[in-house]
Amino acid sequence: MTRARYRCAVCDRPLKAGRGRPCIRGCGARLCRTTRIPQCSDVHAGQCDNRPDPEGD
Repeated sequence: MTRARYRCAVCDRPLKAGRGRPCIRGCGARLCRTTRIPQCSDVHAGQCDNRPDPEGD
């Protein structure tokens, strides 16, 4: 039996033992804690299923 591998939802880097921060919009995606600019949490906000509707419905 193999362990589940956790990877960042944006950059696909491996996360150690499921670590990483959750998406700021609460979708459940795990994101790495790298200090790159833009940070993965900012980039993922554009890909997140919980992002606000641009038409404001």
